[in-house]
Amino acid sequence: MGKYRKLLEYARPQQRFFLLIFALTVTSSALVALQPWPMKMLVDYVLGGKALPDGLRKVFELGSIPTTRVAILVVAVFGGLAVYLLSSVLEAVLAWSWTVAGRRMVYDLAQDLFARLQRRSLLFHHRTSVGDTLGRITVDSWSVYKVLDVVLFGPMHALLIIAAMALLMAQLDPVLTLLALLMGPLMAGVSFLAGKRLRAAARLKRESEIRMQSHIQQTLTGIPVVQAFAQEERQHAQFERFADAAVRAEQRGALVGSMNSLSSGLVTTLGSGAILWLGARHVLEGKLTIGSILLFLVYLSLLQTQMKVFAGMYTALQGLRPSVDRVMEVLEGVPELQQAPGAIALDRVRGAVRFENVSFGYEPGSPVLRDISLSVTAGETIAIVGATGAGKTTLVNLIPRFFDPWQGGVSIDGTNLRDIQLKSLRRHVGLVLQEPFLFPVSVAENIAYGRPGASREQIEAAARVANAHEFIQRLPNGYDTILAERGSSLSGGEKQRLAVARAILKDAPILILDEPTSAIDLETERALLEALERLIKGRTTFIIAHRLSTVRHADRIVVLKNGQIAEIGSHEELMANGSVYARLHGVPTEASPAIAG
Repeated sequence: MGKYRKLLEYARPQQRFFLLIFALTVTSSALVALQPWPMKMLVDYVLGGKALPDGLRKVFELGSIPTTRVAILVVAVFGGLAVYLLSSVLEAVLAWSWTVAGRRMVYDLAQDLFARLQRRSLLFHHRTSVGDTLGRITVDSWSVYKVLDVVLFGPMHALLIIAAMALLMAQLDPVLTLLALLMGPLMAGVSFLAGKRLRAAARLKRESEIRMQSHIQQTLTGIPVVQAFAQEERQHAQFERFADAAVRAEQRGALVGSMNSLSSGLVTTLGSGAILWLGARHVLEGKLTIGSILLFLVYLSLLQTQMKVFAGMYTALQGLRPSVDRVMEVLEGVPELQQAPGAIALDRVRGAVRFENVSFGYEPGSPVLRDISLSVTAGETIAIVGATGAGKTTLVNLIPRFFDPWQGGVSIDGTNLRDIQLKSLRRHVGLVLQEPFLFPVSVAENIAYGRPGASREQIEAAARVANAHEFIQRLPNGYDTILAERGSSLSGGEKQRLAVARAILKDAPILILDEPTSAIDLETERALLEALERLIKGRTTFIIAHRLSTVRHADRIVVLKNGQIAEIGSHEELMANGSVYARLHGVPTEASPAIAG
């Protein structure tokens, strides 16, 4: 229940709405309890010919209404219609109020989930599918609305209606009322018997839905590969298997729910039979009128409906438990990257970077980096080379603190990264990823992503430096052209140049270039290298590249092998050594001598 209580804290900002909801619920409950009374008037005082009781007669007299059968019939019909219409209007307003308050809670929770998930480390996102993460935000966030409905709104509404009806029923027959109220605890008790099975079925159903969502996301993201290898039928067959599993989980939940409903229904039927038998005896003995027993039976039906709300609370909560657990995993999850108390904000950064005995891996017991120590002076350009899997990208990803090392530390200008505010740290690091990612917004917005307040002149200047201005002008709307998903409407070289322009505009003192020329032809590469040479002046730059032309002019070249530094030096020094770097240099490509990346 602690999880549910924490979830219900999202109701606090909607307190004013809940006061309105409470007032509407009280009024609506009273009207619901009054709705059957016109039937009693019709049966007893119109069809039965009984005299009006003193209290009701005085009401007629105050309204100057005659007490004839016709007049009573008119009052009963129009009174019932008026109560029904007013009750319907109040129910509509109540539903609207609850919908507004409930959706605000859902979106508040979704915002918190989104904010927290954005701040989880890349390690978390590597291990969690996008479909799973998306499901937590868009589907599981509704659990706060459903839990509040099950725990508070539904029971409060039902309790007020039960209280109003019990008060009126007690005026008709206290013994029958007591017997009717005893059915509630029995119905609720029966529902507890199926609680664990319902929770297990709900968890299985949610897991099946997540697998389907993840499969859809992965297939649509990789649709070029799916179509290129003609694997549409295979992906469809996989989806069918996931769908069949979801149907089986749904069937299991429906079966357990049906058995639970059958048990509750049996209690209701036996209780109704006892009340009907005893009520008929009271009518025969003259303790109740025919209109009163009919009214009581209507109340009994309404009472049982409201009691089912309480009987179904435990069952409903078990069904919501998997979604609540998934939400709380995010809300209560400890971020992998903790910001130290009193962490400082970087003001002026020179750009000296130091790795001290750093070890790190993605899986326990499988280190990718082993005892790396490296000092980089401010303004120095460091090229990092090595075979695939040597740990090049992992090493530079420690600088913007995408991960924390298992042991050792990384510092900037002598300050450990753990002691720097994360947002401040990343503001001073520019990055061009190996696979440039572009958003489905305009070209200008993509370039200015790291500097949203940049002017159009600054954006165009960055594009010119990155040799992107000419091809941007050829686009249908120039810098205002909206790109396709992941920039798929551009070539690989064009996407790379936009990513470089984005890093240029950010103007950070520390620059990370992860294979910046990997998707660029030789002619474009020459122009881009000239731009990069101007860009890296005065900046601490880390370059990962497979082309010799990209790395040979670096101040130092760091060669990684099996997660360790094999050698360090300039191009000339390393070639003279004739060791790892020289052997990598001896593997040419058609375009230029190459270093495996």
